[in-house]
Amino acid sequence: MLETYLFITPWGDECFKCEKETIRYFGRAEEKVDLKIFPVLNMQVVLNYMKHNQVKNGNYNDLFNRMYLTCLDYKAACYQGRAKGRQFLVAMQKSVIDKGESYSIELGSQLAQQVGLDLTMFEDDRRSEMVQKEFKHDQQLAHEMGAESIPAAVIFNVKDEEYGILMDHYDYQTLASVCKLKLASDDDNSFIPRHFSLLEHRNYFSD
Repeated sequence: MLETYLFITPWGDECFKCEKETIRYFGRAEEKVDLKIFPVLNMQVVLNYMKHNQVKNGNYNDLFNRMYLTCLDYKAACYQGRAKGRQFLVAMQKSVIDKGESYSIELGSQLAQQVGLDLTMFEDDRRSEMVQKEFKHDQQLAHEMGAESIPAAVIFNVKDEEYGILMDHYDYQTLASVCKLKLASDDDNSFIPRHFSLLEHRNYFSD
């Protein structure tokens, strides 16, 4: 089984594409996979978004706060199961990225209802201290795994977890090649794709 950590930004169009490609590949692949998706948010993420979308500098604080809200809401949605969390994430990304809607507390509640979340539970969880702590843990995890250029993924073969492969800005075919490499053998590290690196496995996360 492949243990996969996918790091994305909440509003990045490239991240949204990479996320869909990753889910599409693992949905068709024969190997079993444990896929975990983590939102990453920091100053550079916001500045990159502003540059890419030509947002004026004066909107930084508002933009950061709304991105932060999406991260907390996604974490809250995941409390009702990973599948529901992903459904919420995709619904949010379609609203913000595809439709250009401005994210807000009200929109988050609408999307939660749309994907069938327990709204009362969602409203409680999105405000909880635990969600904020888990978000901070996600940022630390991304840092420890070297996921500095987002989107990024780290893949381990559970059968032999000594080393994983860190890759960023990848596509469907590259992901397929790396997964086959990991399944073939973790003992032969002679082939490491360009812009990829080996990452020593640790007990980063349990679910």
